[in-house]
Amino acid sequence: MNSNDLLQIIRGMFTDSGKTWQMIADSDFSWKEVIVYFTIPLFFIISFAGILTFEPNENFFHLPANWLFFVNFSGAVAGIFIASYLVAAMAPRFKAVSSFPKTFALISFSYLPVLFASLISTVHEILQIINFIGLIYMVFLFWRGTGIVLGVPSYKQAGFSIIALLILFAARVVSASFFAAIALTITGGITDVLNS
Repeated sequence: MNSNDLLQIIRGMFTDSGKTWQMIADSDFSWKEVIVYFTIPLFFIISFAGILTFEPNENFFHLPANWLFFVNFSGAVAGIFIASYLVAAMAPRFKAVSSFPKTFALISFSYLPVLFASLISTVHEILQIINFIGLIYMVFLFWRGTGIVLGVPSYKQAGFSIIALLILFAARVVSASFFAAIALTITGGITDVLNS
């Protein structure tokens, strides 16, 4: 993967997602390429944007901003790893290709709208609705990519997408909780949480 591929993917996800997913499917990017060139930078930006828009009264864990960043970033990247493994493992049940690298690329690149929504919503709190729009478009991109990248038959795409997205959500919650527990233990905030 090079910078031209990356720019083509970013532009294509918003102009012609079908053609872009086909390019990703044909390119056979390794998961290492995707994580280095896309996933880590993407979630670094999303996590940083999340810290900028985070309200102090929403900080239930009483963690400093740098630890919140750590929890968001690490939880997101680990969640994608876990979800990619589980979704790839269930793919044969839906007559789809069981490929960790392809599943990792599918999930990672589906997050593009969430990145742009996160950046736009940092401008003003009234733009928070953009996050919801970005999430909806992410779900659409993921659904569209399942058939092209993983070869899920069209009549199984809806069921596969719903289960895969539930797995992704659960993996993110579990991994974020794990890293939150680490952060709370290191910072000593665990007593505040237990006493509240």
